[in-house]
Amino acid sequence: MNIIQLIYECAYFIIRFSGISLFVRHVLARNRVSIITYHKPDKNFFEKHLTYLSTRYNIIPLSLLSDAIHTKNFSNIPNYALVITIDDGWKQNFDLIPVIKKFNIRPTIFLTAKLIDTHRKFWWTVCSPKDNQALKKVSNQQRLSILKEKYDYYPEKIYEDIRQTLNQEEVIKMSEYVEFGLHTCYHPILTQCTYDEKEKEIIESKQVIEKMIGRPIDSFAFPNGNYDDKDLEILNDAGIRIARTVKTGWNDVNRHPLQLRNTGVSDNGSLHKLASELTGIPVFFQYLFLK
Repeated sequence: MNIIQLIYECAYFIIRFSGISLFVRHVLARNRVSIITYHKPDKNFFEKHLTYLSTRYNIIPLSLLSDAIHTKNFSNIPNYALVITIDDGWKQNFDLIPVIKKFNIRPTIFLTAKLIDTHRKFWWTVCSPKDNQALKKVSNQQRLSILKEKYDYYPEKIYEDIRQTLNQEEVIKMSEYVEFGLHTCYHPILTQCTYDEKEKEIIESKQVIEKMIGRPIDSFAFPNGNYDDKDLEILNDAGIRIARTVKTGWNDVNRHPLQLRNTGVSDNGSLHKLASELTGIPVFFQYLFLK
């Protein structure tokens, strides 16, 4: 652990044991629903996190929260309720099944539809971290043009060396233990897309995943958390009932169903970090400075 990591870990320790974490859980989270988001956590860290979370929160499926918000009835939502979501559909998610079964939970995995069951790659994995951040701020067509010119990347390109995402067989097997939601077709930044691009990414992703698993999908997570009123309009027209942002906060009966708040967690963080992230403080500053 280097000096920067040590400083951060000390900060997490202070947040966890200073009373802030306890205050947030008993005051802000007690009668609301917390949502946390992973991507590709290691199963051992995931188990440690769930051991911690399961003694402090009541873990519920996203569909239960969806029903409660739409009916304006939170009577079936327990105190200290928490929803676990996992973004993108990385192949490593399949390894989480034993842990999911052990804790008898039902997380939601938001699938990037046209990467699932392929050897395509997530666009940000082929470029530098600096370009990654810069490309989120240009138009969708500019982003694709730069990726093609600089990295010989285009969304449909097949890479024989590695499979990044779940395949169809794994998705079908996991459907017994998880709920699935949508995360667009190729994970663009929706606010940088034209209306037609937005519509295609949302509607086609729904068609692809519903055909794959043979059941309706009505939940969505915004790539990178970015969205605007047009996105909400398309989601509503497409029959999406619930959508998760990355805005920091908790959810109650009055939360807009297509603008759920999130407290965010790191895939493989320490328990000190997990406890501090549940307060919403680290993720708030993370997105404040990134945007």
